[in-house]
Amino acid sequence: MTKKILITDPLSAAGVTVLEDAGLEVIEILDKDEAKLSAALLEAEGWIIRSGTTIGADEIARAPKLKAIGRAGVGVDNIDINAATAHGVVVMNTPGGNTISAAEHTIALMMSLARNIPAGDSSMKADAWNRKALVGTELNGKTLGLVGLGRIGQEVARRALGLQMKVVGYDPYVSQDQLVVKDIAVQSLDEVLLNADVVSLHLPRNEDTLNLIDAAELVKMKDSALLINCARGGLANEAALAKALDEGVIAGAAVDVYTTEPAVDNPLTKAKNVVLTPHLGASTREAGENVAVQVATQLKEYLVEDHLSNTINLPIADMSILKSIGDSLELAKQIGRLQHPLHASAIKSFRLSYNGDAEHIQPLLYSAFEGIMEARFDGVINLINAKAVAESKGIKLSTVHDPELSQVRNVIAIQVESADGAVWELLGYTDIRGGQRLIRVNDYHIDVLLDGPLIMIINSDVPGVVGEVGTLLGSSGVNIGEYSLSRREGAFALSLIKCDSPLNADLFSKLKSISSIQECYFLG
Repeated sequence: MTKKILITDPLSAAGVTVLEDAGLEVIEILDKDEAKLSAALLEAEGWIIRSGTTIGADEIARAPKLKAIGRAGVGVDNIDINAATAHGVVVMNTPGGNTISAAEHTIALMMSLARNIPAGDSSMKADAWNRKALVGTELNGKTLGLVGLGRIGQEVARRALGLQMKVVGYDPYVSQDQLVVKDIAVQSLDEVLLNADVVSLHLPRNEDTLNLIDAAELVKMKDSALLINCARGGLANEAALAKALDEGVIAGAAVDVYTTEPAVDNPLTKAKNVVLTPHLGASTREAGENVAVQVATQLKEYLVEDHLSNTINLPIADMSILKSIGDSLELAKQIGRLQHPLHASAIKSFRLSYNGDAEHIQPLLYSAFEGIMEARFDGVINLINAKAVAESKGIKLSTVHDPELSQVRNVIAIQVESADGAVWELLGYTDIRGGQRLIRVNDYHIDVLLDGPLIMIINSDVPGVVGEVGTLLGSSGVNIGEYSLSRREGAFALSLIKCDSPLNADLFSKLKSISSIQECYFLG
């Protein structure tokens, strides 16, 4: 069946072409028609938006087949990430597609504000000649303070340095040695506000950054300072900024983004010394085409080729790592699946130990948890929402990086405890031929290739058990491919029996009725 992609904001035709050339069906609903949207959500596996669409928990819940949301742009504050994650929906953005356009618009606003260009244009069109009233300021030699030193912030810095400005910056998550543009002096937020002649905001909007620039911050700035916001609405408190402009606390502001868009009844529209544009930062032909092609390509690659890039809600930032540990991810999931039949009650805790690279532990944990929960969770479970599912069910997830776990490299151990007190730990690795091997069950050392239906038996360590089991299976037409036995002196023995075909319920019941068998499980 053809996969369907829903588009609810205007997207460049080049992006639509990418999807259609891949054999995907595109459904465009740009008129906010609720009936059309509800029908489309029932079938959509991908959803592409820009800033005009808000996707909340309700919309995600109404889209049972949805696998991916693509944001043609950087900001994803119009998407409920937690709801998407809980439903196993991957959220992607396009971080580089509109970087240059946003940086250039920031510089354009800064120049327009510094030289009173909008006011001069308006006065000329009103047949006025107000040269004396519109004296501007040079940017040469002035200090630009960047609040946020990501891609766009650093591209703004490149251009400001070309204007012979000094550049300082603040970003809690970027250190001096991490900067690509080295001529930026990293300072505290207070230092940037105190020192800068122009302050430009380049942060995402979240709980930590909402109203970051409020009345208390505005009074720290020079009374000759200019404030630019081309990032996200709400980084600067709009009411406080309007008041500061009217009272001359700062000299001017230029704003492209607003807390609510369209900006109706916004206090900035009546403030003094302000230049306003209607969210034009990414509104260039080049940026529109770039982000459209990029987001369409990303969704196509995920839904058609199972390849992920620029994801917001996966447990690992570098997607190339997932590709490099593909065998280990599948092994972890397989060991998780083997754990399912061993636990008749609810899972209480789930621990993954690993002796490979520590950076791989989290995705391996989530892959293993996905394996055990496939048959226990009524819904989609994957790397994206594994943690959320565990939290919702009160299951404690943990990891241990243990280089001494085994002399074999890249061994994965999964220990699961269930509510009835059952505790099982299974260890395995992937051999040089790509085969998945189980090498320990609790304290029983064993070596079995996981390539067929598997029965696990724990029996009293007495003579005749192997023969009795083999006779029963053989008389029932079940061929044994491998019979591996591990013993603990004076106690019990554990056997893993690989069969050429699964056991039916009647035969499994007969096997469990053998008097010397204490426990018997069909691991699949």
